[in-house]
Amino acid sequence: SHRIDGIGAARRRRSLTDGEGLGMELNVSQLLMEPSGSSREYRIDEWRELAEGFGASRVRGVVSLLRTNKSVWASAALRSDLPAECARCLAPCNYAMRLQVEAEYIPTLNPLTGARTPPAEKDDGDGDTFIIDETHTLDLARAVREYAVMAEPMKPLCRPECSGLCADCGANLNVADCACDSSVDPRWGPLLALMREDSGAD
Repeated sequence: SHRIDGIGAARRRRSLTDGEGLGMELNVSQLLMEPSGSSREYRIDEWRELAEGFGASRVRGVVSLLRTNKSVWASAALRSDLPAECARCLAPCNYAMRLQVEAEYIPTLNPLTGARTPPAEKDDGDGDTFIIDETHTLDLARAVREYAVMAEPMKPLCRPECSGLCADCGANLNVADCACDSSVDPRWGPLLALMREDSGAD
């Protein structure tokens, strides 16, 4: 619900999407000196730990920065293959994560006067506002991690049709059938059917 003024004004766009990918720390000193409606576009390509315990994964995509009357609005379309463990067979797998990050960044210093921005202007308390530090660096990492945590799957699968492990011997049924007795007491039929439906919905 942030109001962005001056979008209809003439825009000066500089694009780096044809060059080598950058990290998530972007210097916006020049953009801060420009009028509302000015923009930049960067290609991101960096290894980052998106979720605790998952290790680093390669994050790629494009971020657009828009100068507003009081801040810089960042819109990033990012993708990454998050290392995970299949919830059914426990084998290592990669989860294809797609993120659409939207975040507002408030300068710590006034770009024209060098004066510090009053605390009340830095954060409106809604959790969606981030800070451009005193070196005019806009760091996307925290916002990206927050979006990644919300996008983490509860039960990642190596593939939708994963057969899982044998409940008796623990064999990976994706690799081979086991020699366990597969006969089931018919009284368990309705419960097993419900379990299969629940597993298929994950």
